[in-house]
Amino acid sequence: MIWVVLAIIPFLLMKNAFIITILTLVGVYTIASMGLNIIMGYSGQISIGHAAFMSIGAYTSTLLVMHYNVPVIFGIFAGGAVAFLFGLVIGFPALRLSGFYLAIATMGFVVAIEQLMGSLESVTGGHAGIRSIPFEHMWNSDVEKYLLVLAFAFICYVLMNRMMHAKTGRAWMAIRENEIAASVVGINTAKYKILAFAIGSMMAGIAGALYAHVIGYIAPSDFGLSKSLDLLAISVIGGMASVDGPLYGSLIYVAMPFLFSRTHISMSIVFGIILIFVVMFMPLGISYYFYLFRIKYLNRIVSFFKKSRRPYGQFIDTSMGKIHYIKHGNGKIPVVLIHGNFVSARFFEPFLKRLPDKYTAYCPDLPNFGFSDELPGDVTLDGYAKAVEAFVDALGLNNFILVGHSLGGGVVISYAIKNQSKIKKLILIDSAPINSMNISTESHTVLNIYRYNPQMIKSSLMFNAPMYPDEQFFDRMAADALRMAPKAFVGNSVALSNYDYREQAKNLNIPVYVVYGDKDAIITSEEMKRTAESFPNSRFILLKDIGHSSIIESPDDIIKLLEEEK
Repeated sequence: MIWVVLAIIPFLLMKNAFIITILTLVGVYTIASMGLNIIMGYSGQISIGHAAFMSIGAYTSTLLVMHYNVPVIFGIFAGGAVAFLFGLVIGFPALRLSGFYLAIATMGFVVAIEQLMGSLESVTGGHAGIRSIPFEHMWNSDVEKYLLVLAFAFICYVLMNRMMHAKTGRAWMAIRENEIAASVVGINTAKYKILAFAIGSMMAGIAGALYAHVIGYIAPSDFGLSKSLDLLAISVIGGMASVDGPLYGSLIYVAMPFLFSRTHISMSIVFGIILIFVVMFMPLGISYYFYLFRIKYLNRIVSFFKKSRRPYGQFIDTSMGKIHYIKHGNGKIPVVLIHGNFVSARFFEPFLKRLPDKYTAYCPDLPNFGFSDELPGDVTLDGYAKAVEAFVDALGLNNFILVGHSLGGGVVISYAIKNQSKIKKLILIDSAPINSMNISTESHTVLNIYRYNPQMIKSSLMFNAPMYPDEQFFDRMAADALRMAPKAFVGNSVALSNYDYREQAKNLNIPVYVVYGDKDAIITSEEMKRTAESFPNSRFILLKDIGHSSIIESPDDIIKLLEEEK
């Protein structure tokens, strides 16, 4: 969202070149700070010489453009590439250093680069620097320069975000937390530490090249130790190990001097106060608190627009209120499927597409879910079971196969105990265990946040169904989840923690199939085996390389159980 706003701003302020220039510098320092965040925030290496790589990138691009007529874009990439190579060179000796010693080594590097650039007067212009650095005519206006910098910043942001959620980012974070433990589990610590230095240096090189062409003047003093400390301050204020932190830190760093420009207050004092305040009271950086504000408040707007609004099935009036459901097929064998938490009847659509013609499937939205009415009173599995009973009675179903997934598994156990004469067989798929789940009350805070965060719901559902690849399917599930009754977000968790059907299950004589995916991250195999052992006529089925959602990850295995005669 913030990147869209940043892309629109210059068109609203086209006549205000001053503000656009400030925002352009914000983009430059954001890129440089991203690189430092990779080195320090994610891989845990201390660097106080990051500005040296900005210097390398700036002078490389400037000299190529001015003396060899290289296009500016290629000059910027070349600046990043040369900085990348220097990052590799520095990364190797840095492997033997850590903590205070690595900080001193990188500090010596930035001082050495500054002196080197100052001494090569015939090439770099010495300490006087280089003036009138050109920018191509196609990028000549302030808005065009800003958009170019913003494009580079966004590309670096996406690259950084992808890396942090991939193997590389996880390796960096493991090294940061405990290098010895990381090496024990097979992470090549040397490789990843050098890679962090190289990629971080490359981003600084790109930032330096952009700075040179945007400002039009560079000197060795522009990239000295003080600039490295400024980049460190940006990272700390914005938030170490935060993808968004560099942007927030840069906004404060660049904008603050202009806010105090009419005063006689030293900026060193201002930044010192800010750093002390952040370290003492906001140690995770301001990006963390922006994140909390967004998920608690701003995401309510997003949730409002993403919530499902059109029923996808039909309604039936029951003694427990109006229930929305899907009916699929016209076969002679009825099947009732009860969904789990944070989903709806639509969860079974991939399974229904593979269901043979001899079956007729009925998939209701449980009360509190989807388009069904809210369940009165407290949330309990027995209450949901009464709603299933009312649904079945309203349809006049008998001798049907009953299937329950996750929370729905606990619901159908409760229903089957009192209505086994109506059931042909019971299939529990990655079900809530026979005697409740151990869910800590600390999780209730997170569950309340889910109410307004479709992305969090979607990520959770995708994590629990690793073998089902359709991302749009999970978008629909998240949109349906936003229709859940507010009390159900925590209420379902409480309900799953307060029941025990072991004694009643001993009297359940119908065939029971307990299906479990061995990659299930919510239910353990011991809980499922204990559940299967509680029924006198049961069978435990273990599915290999399947997660918590076997019915959509491996539908053919479930269909075999429907057809099996026991």
